[in-house]
Amino acid sequence: MKPETSKKTEPLPLLLLVEDSQTTTALLSKYLGHAYRLLHAKDGVQAWDMLEKNPDIAIVITDINMPNMSGHQLLVKIRKSDGAHHKNLPVIVMTTAEDNVDRNLAFLNGANDFITKPIDEMELVARLNVHYRLARTIRELEANKKALAEQATTDSLTKLKNRRAFFENGTKAVALARRYVSDLSVLLLDIDHFKKINDTYGHAAGDDALMVVANILLEMSRTEDTVARIGGEEFALLLPDTNRLGTAVLAERIRSAIEREQFIVGDKIVPMTVSIGIATFGVDPADSIDQLLGVADNRLYLAKNAGRNRICVNDEGKTTFA
Repeated sequence: MKPETSKKTEPLPLLLLVEDSQTTTALLSKYLGHAYRLLHAKDGVQAWDMLEKNPDIAIVITDINMPNMSGHQLLVKIRKSDGAHHKNLPVIVMTTAEDNVDRNLAFLNGANDFITKPIDEMELVARLNVHYRLARTIRELEANKKALAEQATTDSLTKLKNRRAFFENGTKAVALARRYVSDLSVLLLDIDHFKKINDTYGHAAGDDALMVVANILLEMSRTEDTVARIGGEEFALLLPDTNRLGTAVLAERIRSAIEREQFIVGDKIVPMTVSIGIATFGVDPADSIDQLLGVADNRLYLAKNAGRNRICVNDEGKTTFA
C-alpha cells in the first residue's frame, strides 16, 4: 500500500478582536478559537498598528467604548485608508442591545454588521462566517477581474503590452502631449528576416528570438514607457517626454544591443538584427497615435529598403540628423 500523503490545508482566517475587557476577550476567544486565528488589540490605536503590519487580517470585531481611540474612530480610519484592503475589510461592531445611537453611528461610519452584548455564540459565529465568506468572494471576483483585464492588454508570449494596450496608452499620451505641449515619440521595430529564423530553426526558435528582443526592450526602457508587441515580429515603444533626438539615440542603442546579442539555437549562434522607424508628435505630421505610428511604420519600411539593421529618423531615410 502507498503511504497516505498529507493534504496541505489552508491556515485559519486571521481575525482582529479590538476589546479592552479581559472577560469579553476570553469569552470571544473561546467561541472563535476553533475557526479563526485571533489577534487581540486593547484599543483602536493598537488595532490600527496591527492592521498596518498584518495585511492577512481578514475580519475585525471591535467594541465601541475604548481608551485612546474608540471603535467609531477606528472605523473612520479604516474606511478612509488609501488601501483597498482596509476599505473593503469586514468590520463587525459590538454594542449593547439598547444602544441605537452607537449602532446607527457605526453603520454611518462603515460598519458591516453589529452584534449585541451579551453575546450569543451561535449568532456571533454565523454573522462572522457570512461576512468572511462574502469578503473572500468579493476579493476573488476583483482578482479575477484584474487578471482578465491584464490578459486583455498583455501579449501572451512576451508578456509585453499588446496592440490594444499600446493604442489605449497612446491615445492618452497624445492627449496629454497636446494639452501640455510636451514631447512624445514612437519607436517601431521589426526583426529582420524573421521568417528565415522560423523556417530554418523552427517556430520555437522564433519564439525565443521574440523573447530576446522583448527582454532587451524592457531593459532599455523606463517605467513610464509603454513597450508592446503589436504584430508578429513587430514591437513598438511609446516614449512620453522624449524628443526626436532622444528617441533616435535610444533606437540606435536598441539596434546595437540586439545586433551584439548572441542568439543561440542548439549549438549555433544565429545573427539577429532589427530595423527601426521613429516618429515624434508635434514634429511629424500626425495628430493621433494611429497617424504617429503610421509615420514610424513608413520610416521602418525605408530602413528595410535601405538594407535593414538600421534606424530611420525621417522621410528621406536618414539614420541620423546630421
